[in-house]
Amino acid sequence: MIRKLTNKKVKRMSDSLEVDNRLEKECRAIKSKHFMTKRALYFWGSIIIAILLGSLMPLSFSPFGYGFLAPILLAFWLLLILPGSCKRAFWLSLLFGVSFFTVGVWWIRISLLEFGGAPLLLGVFLTLLLALYLGLYYALLGYFTLKTQLSLPFRLGILFPVMGVLFEYIRAQLLTGFPWLSLGYTLTDYPLALWLFPEMGALMASFWVYLSGGVGGLLLLQIIALSGGKRRVKECDASDAPSLVEVAQNLSLKSVKIYFPALFMVGVVISVVLGSSALMADKISPKGEPLKVALIQGNIAQELKFSEAQYYEILATYYQLTAQVAPNVDLIIWPETAIPALYEQEVTLGEALRKISQEERATVMTGIFSGQGSVIRNSVVAYSDQLRSRDQRYDKVHLVPFGEFLPFRSLLDLFSGMIEIPFSDLTAGREEQAPFLIHYEVDGAPAITQLSTFICYEAVFGDELRYLGKQSDFLVNVSNDAWFGDSIGPWQHFQITRARAIELQREMVRATNNGITALIDRWGEVKAILPQFEQGVLEVEVMPYEGTTTYSRVGDLSWLLFLWVVAGLGALFFRKELKK
Repeated sequence: MIRKLTNKKVKRMSDSLEVDNRLEKECRAIKSKHFMTKRALYFWGSIIIAILLGSLMPLSFSPFGYGFLAPILLAFWLLLILPGSCKRAFWLSLLFGVSFFTVGVWWIRISLLEFGGAPLLLGVFLTLLLALYLGLYYALLGYFTLKTQLSLPFRLGILFPVMGVLFEYIRAQLLTGFPWLSLGYTLTDYPLALWLFPEMGALMASFWVYLSGGVGGLLLLQIIALSGGKRRVKECDASDAPSLVEVAQNLSLKSVKIYFPALFMVGVVISVVLGSSALMADKISPKGEPLKVALIQGNIAQELKFSEAQYYEILATYYQLTAQVAPNVDLIIWPETAIPALYEQEVTLGEALRKISQEERATVMTGIFSGQGSVIRNSVVAYSDQLRSRDQRYDKVHLVPFGEFLPFRSLLDLFSGMIEIPFSDLTAGREEQAPFLIHYEVDGAPAITQLSTFICYEAVFGDELRYLGKQSDFLVNVSNDAWFGDSIGPWQHFQITRARAIELQREMVRATNNGITALIDRWGEVKAILPQFEQGVLEVEVMPYEGTTTYSRVGDLSWLLFLWVVAGLGALFFRKELKK
C-alpha cells in the first residue's frame, strides 16, 4: 500500500516537473522570439535611420540652404554608430554616405540618359556607382571613429573632425578628384564663411562642420545619460557592444571636462587663423575703377549645341544678343563652348568678333574649342581690337572625368558606343596660365586690368585656383550647366563658385548657357542674376581688387598638416585621459 502511494506521488511529481520543463521551454521560446523581434527591429531601424540621415544631408546645400542641418545630422549619425561594433559602424556609415550622395548627385543621370544616350539601367548604375564610391569615405570615417581605442571626448572633439577633413582632402585628389558637396560649402550663406574661407578655404572649413557635429554628439550623449538613469538596452543590440545609454553613462557628467579636447582644438586653431590673417594676408582694396561687363546667356538647348545643322542659328542668337549690349560696355562674355567649333579653323568668326570688339570698343570673350588633330582643348578666347597682334586664350586644366576624358579607357571600352558625349576626349591645358589683359577707358583715359578665367568644373578645386588671387583683379567663370537640366546640380555648382569668390576676395562674373548667369561680389553675395532657361543679357559693373588672402598663399595641404599637428599636440596634452 505504502509502495503504491509512493509510486503515485512520484508519478505526480514527475508529471509536475514535466509540465514545469515544458512551461520553461515555452517561456524561453517566447523570450527568444521577443529578443529576435527586438533585434530585427533594431537592425532594420538602424538601417532606415542611416538612410534617412544621409538623404537629408543635401538639404544643407544650395538651393535649399539649410546649412545648420549638417552638424545636427552628423551628431545623430555618430549616435547611431557609437553603440556597436566597427563592422556595424562601417556598414551603417556606408548607407549614410551612399544615401547622401545618391540624393545629392542624382542629377548626374540626366547627362548620361538624356544627352549621353545611355540605356536607363546603365545610366542609373553609373550614378549609383559614383554614390557608392563617394559613400566609402564616410564608411571609413565611421569605421575609424569607432575603431580607435581612445576616450570618447578626444575621438569626437579632435579625431573625428581632423579625420573628416582628411577624407575630404583625399576625395579632392584621388582619381582626379571629386570634392563635390564638401561640407565646408554649407557655411557659404553664413557670416562665418566670410572669415574662414579667405583664411582656410572652403575645403578646410569642413573641419568646423565636423567639429560641430562631434561636439553635438557629445551634448546629445550627455542628455541621454541624464535622462536614461540606470536603464540598459543591451538586449536590443545585435552585438556585445555597450548600448547607447551605457556609452553615454560612461561620460563624466559632473564637469565640462568632456569638452576640453574640443575647446583645446578650437583655441589653437582660432589663434593660428588670427595670426595668419594678420601676418600673411595683404590688405584687400579696390584697384582702379569699375568695368562695365555684359554677360550673354544664349539658352541653347543641350541637344542642339553640338549639331552642325544648328551652327549658324547658334551664332545668330549670340550676335543678336550682343547687339543689345549698351555702347559703353568694356567687356562682353559668351559662355563655355558657346561656339561649337575650333578656334584655329574659324577664321571668319574671329574676324567677326574682332569687328564687334572694334565697333563696341570692348573686349569679346567666348568659350570655344581649340587645337587640331587629336589634340582638342576646351578654351576661352578673348578678341580685342586693342590687341590685334594676338588673341588671348585660356585652356581648361582640370577636365571632367567621363565627360571630357575617359580614365581607365582600356577598361571602359566595353561601354563604348553605349554612351555618346560630344568632345569627350579632350586634352588638358597647362597649369597656371597667364591672366587676360583688358583695356578700357576711365573718364576718357586709357586703363588696363587683369582677369583670370576658369571653366565650369574647375570651380570645384579651390586649391588649384588659389594662384588666381595673386595675378587677377577679378574673376570670370564660364560654364554650361545645360547638361543637368532643371535640377539642383547647377545651384550646387553656383554655391561652389560663390565660395571661390570669398576665398580669393575677388568679384566674379559668371556667364552660362542657360543659367546661373550672375555677378558675385567678394563676399559671395549675388548682386545681379539672370533667370534660368531664358535668353538674356546681364550688364553689370565689376570692381577690380588687389591684395591676397591667406588661403591664396597657403592652400589646403598646409592647413591639413597643421590640423593634424594640433591633433597630435592634443594627444600629448590629454595623454593621461586618452584611455578613459
